[in-house]
Amino acid sequence: MKVLLVDDDPQILNATAACIPLLRANWEVIVASDGLEALQLLRDGHVDILVADIQMPAMDGLSLLAEIRKDERLASLPMILASGRVDRASMRSGMSSGADDYLTKPYSVHELIAAIEARLRRVQDASQEASAMRDRLRAVLTERELEVLGLIGRGLVTKDIAQNLGLSPATVSVHRANIMQKLGLHNSAALAALAVQAKLI
Repeated sequence: MKVLLVDDDPQILNATAACIPLLRANWEVIVASDGLEALQLLRDGHVDILVADIQMPAMDGLSLLAEIRKDERLASLPMILASGRVDRASMRSGMSSGADDYLTKPYSVHELIAAIEARLRRVQDASQEASAMRDRLRAVLTERELEVLGLIGRGLVTKDIAQNLGLSPATVSVHRANIMQKLGLHNSAALAALAVQAKLI
């Protein structure tokens, strides 16, 4: 399990990175001193969870979060924001921006590990739920209908889905109608939400 820690305070960064493997021997910890460096590390290799300070030079934690959520390959990465700010407005700003959790500094290594493990449990539970949902969908929909549903989940319209799958728009419309009928759903927003929940995208 690989953890990326991002903080512009080298003392906090190095001490935390040194302590975590002592308590969780199977965790690999990599570090970055700002959001730009973190973004490069994320794009260069796999990371399981990100813990980032909010206030940093070059690119702060909220800007890093925004870049991650815009990147299709990184968008689902679990992210915990950390800050010395304890006011509710800062916390709401972080959470509404798409952070998965929020830690106030100073925090102990034990608190950080507990937050990471809680977040990873939720990710695992969501993954298992999505897998079960995909199994249920496969029992009802054809493979082509699953492909169409996945593309609806990505926000594609009928014309784009048709081009993507090499079908006519009329055929895509028939598939969409069949999916709605089989699943008892009545609009594209509901289909897209289901596709996201089932991780078809």
